[in-house]
Amino acid sequence: MTMIQTQSTTQLQYGNFQKRRETLVALIQSQLKVLHSLDMKSQEETLYKLANRVQADSFKVLVLGEFKRGKSTFINALLGDEVLPAYAKPCTAIINEVKWGESKRALLHYSQAEDGYVKPPQEIPVERIEECVVIKDHVGEIKANPYDKVELFWNLPLCQNGVEIIDSPGLNEHDIRQKVTTDYLSKVDAILFVLSCEVLCSQSELDFIDTKLKSMGHEDIFFICNRINQIRSKERENIKEHAFFKLEPRTKLGREGIFFIDALGALEGRLDRDEQRVNQSGVPQLEQELAEFLTSQRGRIKVLQPAKEFKGTIREARRIIPEREALLRTDLQTLEERYEAAQQPLKNLEAERQQIVARVSNFIADTKPFVHQKTQEFYRILVDGKLEMWMKAYEIKEPVQFFKLEWMTTQIEKVVEEVKNHLADKLEAEFATWQRSELQPFVSSRLESLMHELDQKAKSFTGHVQDLRFELVSGTSVSKESINYKEAQVSLLERIVAAAGGFFVGDMASGAIGAIFGFQEMLKSLIPQMAIMLTTVLIAGFNPFILIPAMTIGGIVQGFLKMESTNDKIKETVTKEFVNQLRTTSYQQADELSNSVIEQLSKIKDAVNQELGKEIQSIRDQVTSILAEKEKGQVNVDQKLLELASVRRKLDAIDSELDELIAQVAIV
Repeated sequence: MTMIQTQSTTQLQYGNFQKRRETLVALIQSQLKVLHSLDMKSQEETLYKLANRVQADSFKVLVLGEFKRGKSTFINALLGDEVLPAYAKPCTAIINEVKWGESKRALLHYSQAEDGYVKPPQEIPVERIEECVVIKDHVGEIKANPYDKVELFWNLPLCQNGVEIIDSPGLNEHDIRQKVTTDYLSKVDAILFVLSCEVLCSQSELDFIDTKLKSMGHEDIFFICNRINQIRSKERENIKEHAFFKLEPRTKLGREGIFFIDALGALEGRLDRDEQRVNQSGVPQLEQELAEFLTSQRGRIKVLQPAKEFKGTIREARRIIPEREALLRTDLQTLEERYEAAQQPLKNLEAERQQIVARVSNFIADTKPFVHQKTQEFYRILVDGKLEMWMKAYEIKEPVQFFKLEWMTTQIEKVVEEVKNHLADKLEAEFATWQRSELQPFVSSRLESLMHELDQKAKSFTGHVQDLRFELVSGTSVSKESINYKEAQVSLLERIVAAAGGFFVGDMASGAIGAIFGFQEMLKSLIPQMAIMLTTVLIAGFNPFILIPAMTIGGIVQGFLKMESTNDKIKETVTKEFVNQLRTTSYQQADELSNSVIEQLSKIKDAVNQELGKEIQSIRDQVTSILAEKEKGQVNVDQKLLELASVRRKLDAIDSELDELIAQVAIV
């Protein structure tokens, strides 16, 4: 396939997705008019937010890799222009987000200061990006990074297709790994992990894939093995087999997710309009597979999930129409009397709502001591020998050598940094294992128990709501069945879950509630914060360089000692400092982690409070709306009754088109 044919296929894939999304937005806009005509204010507000979310959503592609893997060159090859500078030095923990823009510009975002203040973003010349992000300080100096990220807006075809490229500088630095984990891993649609065929699959790369990416639920990873052109022809098959052996088990895409490319060749070929060189680079094949993955697998979710939320408002409208018709046919005096009589039941519903929210709040609060206890036990195991065991087994890669032509202080700094990084790596891996095997199952179990209890309470609450609705329309031809009691019950729990950050994974039309809550989806926003809490607090608070002056003096005075003894002493001293700090701060850090878990789980409480409140307010909105219509006279009431028939037909048409869209997307 030629470059032009590949580009045409890729463009068609993105184009088809955009058409489906535009269809969904158009249907939402039509439904907003229906909801407005039915005075369904809370549902109208929810759907309006959904429309904005669908329109603003983009395909977020995170490009990861260690330093000197050709990552910036690869991204530039994807973009078809020299957008990102190829950094010659390790960079600070600053992220580059490349987005669509009519003209080239860069927006620099600042990190939060110690006092909580964040400077407003600053527009900077594109040429100044490198000077803002490259480390210029000596390796032994610790300097706070004043910048958070750079947004680059560029007139690029890939970005115009709704793709946002997120460039993370080399993963060799801990602050970068932590920032990527916290800010991005739970939000991206695809991960492209760039490696170099010259140093393929280092242990640190494999550890990051296993402890960060896979533990966060990223199974469909694209592995980009760059610089295949630098490998001798007779050795390339061996390199590829080695890559397949190491990487194939680490992605659900299998061999189809492993690509061997020449990023520089692709970039230069595109700049020089050399179609043959671009095709030979292997990049077009990757682009086509990425487009297929984004528009089919991820695109399906981006359409189906909001479509299911949208479907809930259609069911609500179907329930409201016969209720509204019955209220319009009730004479004014009777309706006023019934509404007056409904005030006490409405107060009872408010009380029931508060009781449910309080129960959820207590349930979540009860989780904290368990998380705290589990975290402290994790710390205890670490300080009772595991850290020392790790360090005894570790062999320093660049040890201090007394007769080396380098200052003793500089040598010690490097060894201290190496030891600190090794301990941090081990802590990250250990914590990832612990949170997968202990913390996450515990939180999942608590969530499951909470949702089953909430299921029962939602049924009871919805039953009381429906009884009150029926009392307001009693004496007319409307029946309880026409108000869709069962659908209302499912819709309420559905909205609670959606508002809390999860979504249903079962058959929504069946009305089954059982095991339809996506617990792992709820945890997606929770686990990143939990997974880095320990190492972030620990490493941020640990400054091993305060040990350097004492160790330097000791090294000079005792210069006759063996080099092995000196290096062992550094390992022992740094490890001891780690252990002391863990002992000193373990309670506080366990408290911070358990608070973080509770903060995330509190989203459920907020969602319950919000959605139950909407149910109660919906009754008030409907009755006050009908009372206002009746005060305008019988002619107006008759007109509104005629309009309801038209609204029902519009709703049927919207529902039918939405079902057709869902079917199209589901079978892609």
